[in-house]
This record gives sequence, structure tokens and C-alpha cells, in this order.
Amino acid sequence: MSRRPDLPAGELAARLTAERDADAVRRADELARALADAEHDQARRDLGVRVRLAELDRAEREAQASASAELSRLYRKAVAAGERTRISAGLARSAEARALRLEQTRTLNLRVLIPVLVGFGAWSTTGVQEGAARLMAVDSGAPTWWALWILEPVLLGAVVWVIIARARLASAGGRLAEAAERIAAACLTTSVLLNVVAALPGEGGPTGWEAVGAIVAHIIGPLGAAATAHLIGVVDASISSADPWHERGVRVPTLAEMDLRPPATPALGTASEPAAETAVDSAAESTQDSAPERPTTVWPVLPEGRALLPIVARPAAPESAPRTGTSQDGQGKTRAARRVRPATRPNKGVPLPPVLKAASARTLTDADLAERLAALVVSGELAANASIRQVSAALGIGFERAKRVLSTSSAGAVEIGQERGEVAA
Repeated sequence: MSRRPDLPAGELAARLTAERDADAVRRADELARALADAEHDQARRDLGVRVRLAELDRAEREAQASASAELSRLYRKAVAAGERTRISAGLARSAEARALRLEQTRTLNLRVLIPVLVGFGAWSTTGVQEGAARLMAVDSGAPTWWALWILEPVLLGAVVWVIIARARLASAGGRLAEAAERIAAACLTTSVLLNVVAALPGEGGPTGWEAVGAIVAHIIGPLGAAATAHLIGVVDASISSADPWHERGVRVPTLAEMDLRPPATPALGTASEPAAETAVDSAAESTQDSAPERPTTVWPVLPEGRALLPIVARPAAPESAPRTGTSQDGQGKTRAARRVRPATRPNKGVPLPPVLKAASARTLTDADLAERLAALVVSGELAANASIRQVSAALGIGFERAKRVLSTSSAGAVEIGQERGEVAA
């Protein structure tokens, strides 16, 4: 340890005191720095916690919003499905839908059974051809034998047309004549008899049950076609007798009488009106208690640093009132209303005399137009150095003629100037 130099006691005491004060200040600074560092670390940790909490809160809000949107979507789907089911069920119960189903059933009846009838006809075609050929005693060498193949299609074609015509007449409220039905029955009977003739055993043919089986096999086609035609008629008659407008004596409601309209769709921008109104009402209720009441004379309340612009309204047009005057005795009198002029002149269509008509620029000469131009310049209506287009517009003439008038006017002005110079000399 170095030894301090010998100093007076007072000076030494002052120096030692200064050193102690410096040490105290240094230690206080170290404590202050350590405290500031600790507070800074704590503040950073608190900030990190707040950030994490904010992220968790944001994630929670997003999850809640997503869940609410999903629930709303499911609710909308359920409501739409229920409304669709309600409207579909109501449409199915309406009288118009019942009538439409009947008409569709009529069409479906023909589409299903006509091919069956054609199939039975194809089955019986060979039997009809063979029976007719046996009766006519022709073989494959004769043209008649080949023509007999179209006999069964012709017979079935007549039957099919009778069936279709009967269905179309029934759909329009009509009824087929019995003669047409008898003709269809005769066509089917002819087909059956020709098949029986074809199945009859000839010389050396089958006998007994074999002959019966052959007859039954041949008449399956025509009997099936006859049964199918009868079934078509029965189904069509049932459809015609059905009454879609009444059920057990009770009138079925029509679409116009049923409330099957879908719910009104909110217009654009009004879908969130209930929520917005609720938010506005709650905000208004919360601010009514805290905000002081202001008199109407101070409305609107302007933000700081803003100026209120005056609103200048257009003055209202004064109402027309009857004209009044003052008589000699001081009493006011209401004058009679001004007589309205007629919409048309009494002399409308009468041509004006030539004296009152203004001379057209086309009828004037270039000298006359130059005089008119000079008069316009003298009166101040047109500048002395006016352009050609201005002269053309003022005189009502074309561009080329305005150039000629300007040149004529310039030449006249030069001559007038020379005459004035000679007179002055």
C-alpha cells in the first residue's frame, strides 16, 4: 500500500470525503443501472406474456367465429331443406300437381304397354301369315304369300291407332265412338282366327294334345295383343274417370290458394340489420347515461380543429298572389287576373310582306356586304382586325366569300384613305 504524502489535516479530510462521496455516487449508479436492467427484463417478459395472450385471444376469437359460421351454415341448410320439403309437399298435394300426374300416367301407360302390344304382334305375325296362306292356298312362289307378312302389322297398326286416339280424346274430354272400338276388336279377332287356322293339324300332322298345344302356342300372340289392348283401355278409362280437383267429395286446394311462397330474401345490405340495430341500441343505451344532455342549439358537436361549413340553401320561389292595389279611399282592391294570351296567333300562317323580311346574305353583292362589314366595324360590334372566320360568322356567309368581302373592304378603305390625303393636301 502506497503511503499518502504528508498533507495538512484539513486538506486530507476534504480529499477523503470527496473520495467517499465519489464511491457512494458510483455505487448508487451501479444500483440504479441494475434496477433499470431488471425492470427492463421484467417489462420484456410482461410484453411477451401480453403478446402470447393476445395471440391466444385472437385464435379463440377466430375459432369461435369459425364455429359460429359453421353453425349458421348448418342452420341455413336445415332451413332451406325444410322449406324445400314444405313447398314440394304442398306442390304434390295441389290440384294442379294431381292433374299433371294423371296426364303423365296416361303417357306412361302408352309408353309401357304399346311395346308389349307390338311384341305380341310380332309373335303372332308368323301365325297370321301361315293361316292366311293356308286359307288362300298359296305358297312361297306366289307374291301373295310374301304380301301376307304385312297383314298382322296392318291389323295391329289399326288397333294401336284406335288406342292412341281414344287416349287423346279422353285427355281432351272427348270419347271415342263405339264403331272404332268394334273395328279394333274385329282386327284382333281376325288375328286370333288366323292363328287358329295356322295351328290346325293337316294330313299327317299332330293329333290329340299335340294339336291342342300347337293351337295354344299360336294364339298366345293374338290373345296377348288383345289382352294388352284391353288393359290399355281399362287404364285409360280409369285415368279419365279420376277427378284431381276433388277428393272424396272435398275440393282440393289449388296453387293460388296455398301459401307456398318462399320466405322473402333480404335485400343487399340489409342482411345484418337486426344485429346492427341491436348493436346500435346497446351502444345508445350505454352512452345515454354517461354522455351529458346537450341542447339542440349546439348541435352538431364539432371535433377539435374542425370548422363547420355554412349550408346555403336556394331561396324558395315566392308564391304567386293576386295583384292588389289601393283605391282613393284607402281600401285595398284585388285586381283582375291578367288575361292569358292564346296559344296560337290569330294570323298564324299569313306570310309576312317583303318589306318586313330581312335581306338574305345570298341576295346581297360583295359591295353590299362590304358596306355592312364597315358598319359593324364603325359600331364597334366587330374589330377592325377581325379574322376571316369572325367576319364569316358576323355576316352569315361562307369562308371564301368572307375573304372576298374582306379584300373588297380593304381596297375600299385604301381608296378612301387616298381621297382623304388628296383633300388634305
